[in-house]
Amino acid sequence: SLRKEDSSSMRHSKVAALGAVLILAGCTSTGSRTDVSVDYYDVKGTSFAQVDRQIALHGPNVKGVGKAIASTNIRMLPNVSFSILNGKCYVTKAKIRVKADVTLPRLSDRSKAKKDLQGAFSNIERYAQWHEAVHVSIADKHAEMAETRIRNLQPRANCPDLRSDAVREFEKVMVRHRKQQLKFDADEQRRFAKARQS
Repeated sequence: SLRKEDSSSMRHSKVAALGAVLILAGCTSTGSRTDVSVDYYDVKGTSFAQVDRQIALHGPNVKGVGKAIASTNIRMLPNVSFSILNGKCYVTKAKIRVKADVTLPRLSDRSKAKKDLQGAFSNIERYAQWHEAVHVSIADKHAEMAETRIRNLQPRANCPDLRSDAVREFEKVMVRHRKQQLKFDADEQRRFAKARQS
């Protein structure tokens, strides 16, 4: 998620510094296992103060963060099959679907806004798109990791035991996934804090 506080460093002269970051937008990728839906909320206003108030009112609520400029809600949906062969149970299919619901801001009074607000908000929109795309990419990579680890599980004498192994492996990857998502947000927050000080 992109916190509301992070928008302040994107407003005036430091907006140009985001150019190098925005180039990375083309570097995020997801596999066919990932379904992304995008919803927008309207931000009304012709001044920075009005836009801030609108985001505080209408921005998505993120657990543990509060109001955010943008957010991504991710669900991992495992589909694992097992079969008995020669007296042992094997994993025959491991597919992890990723459902990502992305919420982004959209400036509704763009034509009435001053040029500096238009430019700053355009940068905020592009950065929000990139930021949430990275969250989706992290999820996709961990879904692929979970699929590989489950497929590579050693056969067991019975399927309930192998199913337990699969659940354990999936949960391990999900713990890693949550840590990586939090790390990305923390790294970005530190980067913005450093930019504000320079």
